[in-house]
Amino acid sequence: MGQLDQRTALITGAGTGIGFSIARRFHAEGASVVICGRREAVVAEAARRISPRGERVLAVRADIGNEAEVVALVSQALEWRGRLDILVNNAGAMRINKPPEATTLEEWQSVIDTNITGTFLCCREAGKPMIRQKRGWIVNIGSMSGMVVNRYFHGGSYEVSKCALHMLTKVLAVEWAQYNINVNAVAPGYYDTQPNRDFFGERKDLYDKVLDLIPLRALGDIEQLASLVLTLVTDTTAYMTGTVLPINGGYTIY
Repeated sequence: MGQLDQRTALITGAGTGIGFSIARRFHAEGASVVICGRREAVVAEAARRISPRGERVLAVRADIGNEAEVVALVSQALEWRGRLDILVNNAGAMRINKPPEATTLEEWQSVIDTNITGTFLCCREAGKPMIRQKRGWIVNIGSMSGMVVNRYFHGGSYEVSKCALHMLTKVLAVEWAQYNINVNAVAPGYYDTQPNRDFFGERKDLYDKVLDLIPLRALGDIEQLASLVLTLVTDTTAYMTGTVLPINGGYTIY
């Protein structure tokens, strides 16, 4: 038996990268998984990779920054399996690497709308059936950038949004503890994702500088991160809520 047998999990931004790895790990542990993303073809392909025969996986195109689409997303999950046990908020906007004085309002707002408003909408809608069930697990994918300002990069809406996401985690943990809903977050550092490979592949000098700030001197493994997220939705961590776990190879030690 898998650790997530009979549970339904919704993972946002699960077409690629960290979100996909989490969805695939949850599915392997017996969960029925709903994966969503803004690109229909990408999430459809991700669903096929998770289960070639389409067993216990549902792909939905949705933009978490759009309230109506979030409402419809959760509604589809409930119609599909009749309950929603787990939400992993992985979808997020990338850093706009500009100094504050060069950042437009539209650029600022685009990150805030996805990383904090979109996450709130997903929590709000998924929280409703969890409250009725008197049980649920929510994991928000934050960032160490919500705790520190990364060297060699411009700060701004990304850091602010992730810091707010960490506080949202704590607020919801308090609000929903009475319903037996655990709300936690992980705050990853630099992971071996395709965007990071592409970026550092073009900036070898910057890659070396970043590694010098990481005591373990390596980018993180997204499969290991998926295993950590799995732990946060099992009884092993039933007494944990409102916690933000930094996992960054030691970057924030200094």
